Amino acid sequence: MGSMAGRRTGVVLALWAAVAFASAQPNPPRDDPRFPPFITPIADYFITRIGILPEIDRSAYRLEIKGLVQTPKKLSLEELYAMPMTEMTLTVECIGNAAGGPLLSTAVWRGIPLDDLLKSVGVSESATGVRYESADLYYASHTMAQVRANGVLVALYMNGEPLPPLQGFPVRVLNPGFYGVKQPAWVTSIEVIDKPMKDYWEDSGWDCSPPMAADSTFFFPKEPATVKRKEPLRLGGAAFGGTRIARVELTSDGGKTWQEASIVKSLDAGHVWVFWEAALVFPRAGEYVVRARATDTRGNLQPETDEVFIDGTDEWPALKVRVKR
Repeated sequence: MGSMAGRRTGVVLALWAAVAFASAQPNPPRDDPRFPPFITPIADYFITRIGILPEIDRSAYRLEIKGLVQTPKKLSLEELYAMPMTEMTLTVECIGNAAGGPLLSTAVWRGIPLDDLLKSVGVSESATGVRYESADLYYASHTMAQVRANGVLVALYMNGEPLPPLQGFPVRVLNPGFYGVKQPAWVTSIEVIDKPMKDYWEDSGWDCSPPMAADSTFFFPKEPATVKRKEPLRLGGAAFGGTRIARVELTSDGGKTWQEASIVKSLDAGHVWVFWEAALVFPRAGEYVVRARATDTRGNLQPETDEVFIDGTDEWPALKVRVKR
């Protein structure tokens, strides 16, 4: 689930100057300790919730499947664990994450494809979506088109371990390509519906319907970065959103010129971040702001600004750089 973290605002004042980029290294380092693990450790995966952590009794837990189905069921954890499962790697961002913010993680999930689960109970032809209720009173929904086309997963495992309490034990639902608000945790029921229903945060004015768009962030250096003129400054980060990321570019002159970064780590799968790296050389001393933008494989370009933040912020992230003589 995504929290409504505050959006960064303000105007960055900087002296824009010409910048030359260092030539790309033939074998860019992939073990720089400033990169986080490509698969986020469970202990580091971002956490958001609307209230206190639910306490769920493993032996008493039942996942209720109800609504427009032929055979309503209440499934125990043992029954769920016995079902055929599949695995997916997925990057998820909180919808309230500010540009360049920390509420972004990637994990390997294992669970039951929701479409398979629904087929086992017989779904009415009039069904248009599903609605989830959680033990913390959160609620969210997906369309039937998303369930069938996106590979929505009823996750029981995270990074090879049973879901921990902080990450939604015993059941979390994942909708690839969407923000955290569409990934409900501590799920207790799945209801098949035939009319649109608002999600928890939509009732508070947010628009949870759009998928994650092409986006990017900086991992290093930490700002304000300092470097001497004509010496290379290494920068690294991630790009994500869209179906797959095709390209990452950097600018230090407000978008007049761009230099393509090297993608140094990726996975042959959709909806998974890539790690990128570049080296910049600044010919003159001064204050700079370096910005990044990503392009996905469908040609969708990350926008410079995003004024409508209620559906997720994907504007260019900024990194302040001080260049000394």
